[in-house]
Amino acid sequence: MIDTVWQQLKVWRRLRFGPVQLHFAFRKTVPVTAGTWRRADRNGDRLRPAHVEFTEVPMSPAPATLGTAVIVGVGPGFGYALANRLAEAGYDLALLSRNANRLSSLCEMLRAQGVKAESYGMDATHEIDVASTFAKVIANQGTPSLVVYSLQEFGPGLALDVTVPAFESAWKHNCLGAFLVSQAAGRAMKAAGKGSIILVGSTSSIIGREGHLNLAIGKFSQRALAQVLSRELWPHGVHVAHVLIDADIDEPDAESSEPIHSDPDDIAQSIVALHHQPRTAWSSEIDLRPWNERFWEHC
Repeated sequence: MIDTVWQQLKVWRRLRFGPVQLHFAFRKTVPVTAGTWRRADRNGDRLRPAHVEFTEVPMSPAPATLGTAVIVGVGPGFGYALANRLAEAGYDLALLSRNANRLSSLCEMLRAQGVKAESYGMDATHEIDVASTFAKVIANQGTPSLVVYSLQEFGPGLALDVTVPAFESAWKHNCLGAFLVSQAAGRAMKAAGKGSIILVGSTSSIIGREGHLNLAIGKFSQRALAQVLSRELWPHGVHVAHVLIDADIDEPDAESSEPIHSDPDDIAQSIVALHHQPRTAWSSEIDLRPWNERFWEHC
């Protein structure tokens, strides 16, 4: 009974008030935690926390920091690997997630490598939240030199059975969030005349498989977004690229006797290399898979 009522409440409804129309539906509240950045601001200290001992980064012979890299969607596996790879390369990190508090230990590990690392709570599908979070990042850590969007949501189901709320949620995370983040990052980078925006897609970015409507719709759209932004922002010095991962990504503690999954550290290395491409030879899209993987058979 309760489930039936809740499903009905999630259906979009309209109320008309003369020339004005109210369009609404009920959804569960999305909890967003603050993250670590508030602690630094509250003390009036916009530098690295005083308790961290800093050393030179072995892999970065140049300046101590190469700017700030923003990662939207940070989880065990690829997200952690990318954050570590960027810290090793000499980048400060801004980690954006709904549950930013869970990234506190990761931030501490990154700071131990001699870079500034903060987590920020953000709902990537909320326009005002994205704009305000990027304003905080820029005020606290400067205009990002790299932004990576790696959020993905997927709920399997045949097209005739997919509910509107499930479709909408997947589209928001796979496409709308990428648009909002790219717009906020693109405006700041265009003003600076430099930077990279990398959108992480999957096999469903180019193939619509049975039972994968929710994923394919958003990922197709995300790829289109990358293509449009490339044409619009490249002339202003902003490198926009789409990374298509045609593979399963190895997860922490996964047991496998065959090395058939992509190593998240290797994917992270490819993304850093993409960001470092010389502007006379930029890539707009790359696809990644293990050497022993059949092409285009994932989702």
